[in-house]
Amino acid sequence: MPKRGCPFADAAPLQLKVRVGRKELSHGVCAERYSREIFDLSGATAIACSSCVRAADGKVVCSQCERALCGQCVRTCWGCGAVACALCGLVDCSGVWEKALCTSCAMFEA
Repeated sequence: MPKRGCPFADAAPLQLKVRVGRKELSHGVCAERYSREIFDLSGATAIACSSCVRAADGKVVCSQCERALCGQCVRTCWGCGAVACALCGLVDCSGVWEKALCTSCAMFEA
């Protein structure tokens, strides 16, 4: 028995996977803001922060995973002073003050 044909024929839109990258974000709803943060004036792409996708200067990297970070996403470990990103760092809110911990120091605090 043959397969039945699609009842929508050509009227149905194609359901393809769409890759959304930095270039596509710069043409979306917040196009102007993303364009300023991601692309510099010459049109070349800058290094993107691994946590928030803003432009990072590339000078600060996470000590655990070595990904680039922007100035707003840098977390300094309270125990050892290492720089950690949002993925590798842990924020301890149990005390009066918040303290950021890298994964190495977080093991000893638990």
